[in-house]
Order: sequence, then C-alpha cells, then structure tokens
Amino acid sequence: MTQQISSVLALRELGSGFESSEQYFLTCTIKQGEHLAIFGPSGCGKTSLLQVLAGLRPPANGSFSWQGKPIDAESLSWWRQQFCYLPQQPVMGADSLGEALRLPWQLKAAKLPVPDDQQCQAVLDRLSLSHPLDKQVSQLSGGEKQRLAIARALLMERPLWLLDEPTSALDPDSRNQVIALLSELPMTSVSVSHDPVWLQACHYQHAMGTNHG
Repeated sequence: MTQQISSVLALRELGSGFESSEQYFLTCTIKQGEHLAIFGPSGCGKTSLLQVLAGLRPPANGSFSWQGKPIDAESLSWWRQQFCYLPQQPVMGADSLGEALRLPWQLKAAKLPVPDDQQCQAVLDRLSLSHPLDKQVSQLSGGEKQRLAIARALLMERPLWLLDEPTSALDPDSRNQVIALLSELPMTSVSVSHDPVWLQACHYQHAMGTNHG
C-alpha cells in the first residue's frame, strides 16, 4: 500500500448541520498515517459529520479535499474508492466469514484481485479471530463482528478509513490490539469515539458540544 505522495485530508469549517454552534465546525489537515478522533456527548452530531465525509449526506457548511482534490458531487464516485467506512453496527452482508471478507469484490466495489483463502485467514489471525472461513457470521459476538469489519478493510487496502465507534463492542485487549495495528499501518484515519484510551492514541482530537437533538 505504498503511495508516491503524502495523502492529505483537508477539512475547512466542515459541518453537518447538527452542530449546536459554528464553533464546532471542523477545520484540520491530516497527513498520511495520521489519525483524527471526533468526540463529544451523544446527540452532538459526531456520526453525522462522519457521514458527511463518507458522502452519505451533503455538508451543511464548509468543504473538504483529498490529495488536493475538492470532494463534491462530481468527484463522489472517485472519492468512494479512496476510503473504507466502518459504521458502528458492522455491515456483514454475508452468511460466512469468508463471504463477508470478500463482499466488496462481490459488489464490484473493490479493484484489487479477489483475496484468496490464505489472505483471508491471515487477516483474521492478525485480529485474533481464530475461526475457519466457513464459520457463520451469525455465531460471532458483537466485538468479533467489529474485528471482522476491520479485517475486511485491511484486505481492501484503501488509504483512508472512516470509523464510527470502532471499539464500542471490544474488550480492552482487543481494543489495544486494534490501536496497535492501526499505528503500524500507513493509512489516514478519522474516527468517532467515546473511548479515552482510543482518543489518547490519536494524533488529533476534535471536541463537539451538546445539541438539543
């Protein structure tokens, strides 16, 4: 996953419209390998802001760019090939672990060669998911599903990850393992989290205030 230039995500006064005040609009420049975490109380618009970055809702204020290219309606198709979006409730979309890992290829959303069984098993092992590929997703715990979603993102090898409460179902050991893994990888990350240990491990933090919604 080597890149010739330093990937930069530039956010300028970005807001979803759910912020209680314009003081919570997000301005930040994130270089390759850096991690920004957004935190604040429930209902303050954290997930909505992440959804703006994921192209799931239009910004109510401001703008952002990736590698110098403004992200707007015209660039949305290209933009969606640049990141992995991991919502708080992982989308499995398949019956078995192997099928879930290869779902982006089935949906023609990934451009790399389809990962073989060895590659799939390797990413599971990397996240301490010691299960065979034919194990049913329905038999996994919530924390295992979160780690499976991270394993799938690893296979996709995209330069940016957008993560919503990625440790909400993880025990402390699993959380620390994921933090250590992300610190070794070259992708840029933006996450939403309440976890103080996760927040402490990030390069930047953006606090958001309360909202009536």
